[in-house]
Amino acid sequence: MTLSRQLAALIIALLIAVFIGTFVISVNNARDYLQNQLATYAQDAAVSLGLSITPYVEENDLATVESMSLAIFDSGFYQQVRVEKMDGSSITDSQLDVVVEDVPRWFISWLPLAPPSGESIVMSGWVQAARVVIKSNTGLAYQQLWRNVTEIALLFVVAAVGFIVIGLFGMKWIMRPLKQVEWQAESISNREFPIVEELPRTLDLRRIVVAMNKMTKKVQSMLDGLEEMAAGLREKAYQNPVTGLPNKPMFMAQLKAMVESTEEFPFGVLALIQLKGFKEYNDKHGYVAGDELLKEAAQVLSPIAGGYSQTLFAHLGGADFALVVPNISEQEAETVGESLSSAMASVYASGKIDTPDVSHIGLAFFDGSQTMSELMGDADSARVSAQSSGANQWKLKLPEKSNERAGLGAQDWNALINKALSENHLVLHYQPVISAKDDSILHYEVLVRMAPAADASDMPLISAGEFLPHAESSGLASEIDKRVIKLVIERLQAEEGQQTAYAINLSLSVLGDESFIGWLAELFTSQPGVADRLVFEMSEYATVARLNHVQHLISVLEQYGSHFSIDHFGRGLGSFAYLRSCRANYLKIDSSYILSLIDDQDHQFFVQSLSEIAHGLDIQVIGEAVESAEVWQLLKDLNLDGGQGYYLGRPS
Repeated sequence: MTLSRQLAALIIALLIAVFIGTFVISVNNARDYLQNQLATYAQDAAVSLGLSITPYVEENDLATVESMSLAIFDSGFYQQVRVEKMDGSSITDSQLDVVVEDVPRWFISWLPLAPPSGESIVMSGWVQAARVVIKSNTGLAYQQLWRNVTEIALLFVVAAVGFIVIGLFGMKWIMRPLKQVEWQAESISNREFPIVEELPRTLDLRRIVVAMNKMTKKVQSMLDGLEEMAAGLREKAYQNPVTGLPNKPMFMAQLKAMVESTEEFPFGVLALIQLKGFKEYNDKHGYVAGDELLKEAAQVLSPIAGGYSQTLFAHLGGADFALVVPNISEQEAETVGESLSSAMASVYASGKIDTPDVSHIGLAFFDGSQTMSELMGDADSARVSAQSSGANQWKLKLPEKSNERAGLGAQDWNALINKALSENHLVLHYQPVISAKDDSILHYEVLVRMAPAADASDMPLISAGEFLPHAESSGLASEIDKRVIKLVIERLQAEEGQQTAYAINLSLSVLGDESFIGWLAELFTSQPGVADRLVFEMSEYATVARLNHVQHLISVLEQYGSHFSIDHFGRGLGSFAYLRSCRANYLKIDSSYILSLIDDQDHQFFVQSLSEIAHGLDIQVIGEAVESAEVWQLLKDLNLDGGQGYYLGRPS
């Protein structure tokens, strides 16, 4: 129970106790008053009657005595009117049965009234001639007492309700600062750091609010300082100081991870771009002009890199740039070469160089069969060939045994994907994500494959990296996501009594798609008990590109108890600040940092800093591509929460 409710209950209890006590005292006072009033009336009536009948008693006029007694008795206020001689013999005796109308019996039992009597002596000279005895009628008194009690009760109830309402509103107003402190604490847990500007007048509450404001500023300052330090060191380690692009160490680490992950990077092209005569240009125009030329080259190449999804664009140093465009066909690779050549040729038009021969470009197509060294060698060989072919030339080197699907066009892929959806050719594999704390399973990541045909059991499955980019471009990605979610929910329903969780990757196209969000909410409503066992993942690229849509998606997932994870974190050089507003539950560090973690101190620092920042935001950190016991132990030492990779468990 909250503090405000406890205080409200205490106030109500105290008010009820006060009103009950006051009510009981008032009722008892009313009863005592009526009891005394009955006794007074009986005594007064007895004295009055005694004086009135004295002369008639002396004359022994008993008829008149009886007539006067009946006159008093007939008023109905008295239960008995008796005139008797001193020896006790009756002169006249009138009695009335006590009848109590419209009064509950429990009330009579609760507040009994004893009928009081009044007496007076009738004198004849100096001799006592008779005695008058009058007993009050309690029936009328009970009716009067019942009316008094009900009126008092009604008054007390109205007053109690009024005081309680006023007290609750007053307490709510007084406790308002605590509500703000509660909101502030919840905001901090949600990675936000608001300050309560309006300080309460109550001294104790003011101190609490001031202390919370100080704590909020300090927590925010610590996180800001840690983020700035990590970003600064990361910039020095992984960013070229001239162009601001990823440098050669970062490029080589990410290229290695991409080449070794044919699941995600089955096809693609590597382009090496080299400015011609850059050393001579520096000697002639100076290093400042040389830096401006490099910035100009980066500026004209960036739109091409931004035109494709999840590209890797880097400045390797000096006059050399590199671009990796994943998941494109051989025909699209040729388009990339032409675009790069045209962009670099436009540098001459800017007037920064004296010759139209600006650069030479070598491209190597990747189909999963080459190592990183072979791919770099093929691209460099193509660049040398381009140099001997003329000004601003480019060359593309294809692998000797190219995958036959690398030549498929958009229509071919579209037909293949539609067939897979209509004939249920999607196959799900599951890879465990292991806890670093106790080696238990945090959840399974769902990996989707596609069978080439229904009867192709002896043929290799098509990885998601091959068909999902084409599904995105053709608008079929959300349909694949829906099919995968349904298949996973069927698996959850078949696992009765288990609490296994599954992580499902969502495509970029579902962001901003209200029909998909509505479909997902309706599915969770119709299938209770499954949402809290699902984790939905999106790449860092998609999360940053459409942060507002991601926040909306997360808010819907939170309503049903599902979780959100950022995949492949660290591929870009963006700020960590968006993590505060993203409210992710998990963060998976990209494999490019994990694969070379043992020998790279910069990678170790980045992983450890990221872990501290994420834990400060209540985000669990998971390392991808854990391929050895040494890496797994190092991740534990760096305070990560979990890991995923072939060493910990293969997809099955």
